[in-house]
Amino acid sequence: MPLNAEEFQFLKDLFRRLEEEPLEPGDPRRVPLYEHADSDPVERLARTIQFSDEESRQFFSGFRGSGKSTELLRLRTLLRDRDYLVYYANALDYLNPAIPIDISELLVLLAGAFSDAVEKEEALALSGESYWTRLKQYLTTTKVELEGVDLGILESTAKLKLAIRDTPTFRQKLQQALASRLYEVEGQTKRFFEEYANALRKKYPDKAGVVFLFDNLEQLRGSASTEQEVIGSVQRLFSIHGDRLKIPYIHTVYTVPPWLKFLLSGTDVEILPSIVQWKNDSARTEHPHGHACLKAVIEARFGAGAMQRFFGDSGGAAEFVRFCGGNPRDLIRLLRAAIRHAGSLPISEQVIKDSLRTIREQFLPIPVEDAIWLDRIARDRRSALRDGNPQTVARFALFLDTHLVLFLRNGDEWYDIHPLIREHVDEIAKAESKAAGQP
Repeated sequence: MPLNAEEFQFLKDLFRRLEEEPLEPGDPRRVPLYEHADSDPVERLARTIQFSDEESRQFFSGFRGSGKSTELLRLRTLLRDRDYLVYYANALDYLNPAIPIDISELLVLLAGAFSDAVEKEEALALSGESYWTRLKQYLTTTKVELEGVDLGILESTAKLKLAIRDTPTFRQKLQQALASRLYEVEGQTKRFFEEYANALRKKYPDKAGVVFLFDNLEQLRGSASTEQEVIGSVQRLFSIHGDRLKIPYIHTVYTVPPWLKFLLSGTDVEILPSIVQWKNDSARTEHPHGHACLKAVIEARFGAGAMQRFFGDSGGAAEFVRFCGGNPRDLIRLLRAAIRHAGSLPISEQVIKDSLRTIREQFLPIPVEDAIWLDRIARDRRSALRDGNPQTVARFALFLDTHLVLFLRNGDEWYDIHPLIREHVDEIAKAESKAAGQP
């Protein structure tokens, strides 16, 4: 029989509780997925800051849906509790992730973002000037060539910020203009950071230090036509100019693309892994702690009493946990699919099957060449990267971004493919082997 009005409202409320958004510490929907593990990545970031003197630079990353932004908010709270001044900025407010970036432009954006973050929380501007005012003055009073650009963009700092983010022609012209003045730009931005840091220390003499969290820089991935160019620009940025990202008297944490790990071996990147639900053995023996953590995610999102009403005694919650791949976002996607499919309460086994099929189909189709690579990863539990070319790395990064491949850690780092696609990949690989006459 169809849902009645009260049941419909119940499902509507559940659906809304499953919104995908970063969760602040203290949010009742938040589950501690990492801080009770053997090694807490956020605690490591915090300790590096505490163990350092007046400044440090760290790279933090996570694949889509791993909870990176939620963990970054936890880092902010943790450091504030330890008497640090912590300021946060979203990189996507300042740059277009589909356009290549260079060091001069990034330094300018960092200074502008830090200026905005401090002024928002402290109402603090040196001599009444934000960094954007300084940049506007710099561009108009020096011989920076911006040929072919509508200089009306420089009429206000708001127009300037929007143009850098949303006007590709202006951004490219600005990149070209600043590239030849790198040392000048670096000196200007770092003097600004130093002045602001000194002003903050003067205002808060008892604070342990100043921290700047620059989030969502990992969104630099390009479009279909610019992907390899953007990856190449990021590789140059961190391989050649990594030291320039050390800011005077400020502890900085940048969220960077996780594929940086594969482009630049030896680069220290703290990466959030998927939650481990099975051991790295041939049978994929169940890892109970991972299952318990992810079941707790459902309980926290649904609230008291809703679990029993929605799932009954069918074991459906465990089935969704088993097939989510250790990724909180995929678990939420499965639950939202079940809510959309539900025709009665508790949900039926058919609804569970339909929900799994719905999310599985979002991974498909998988090209044959990709399936062969994925099958090798499933068997060897390694990345199976043949080389470090941007094209190869971009392809592997897409596997990770779309969760076809999972990055896992319980002691050693290892890889596996998503449980929703295992059978499909295995069938393609076997068919190709048979076609090639292999046993």
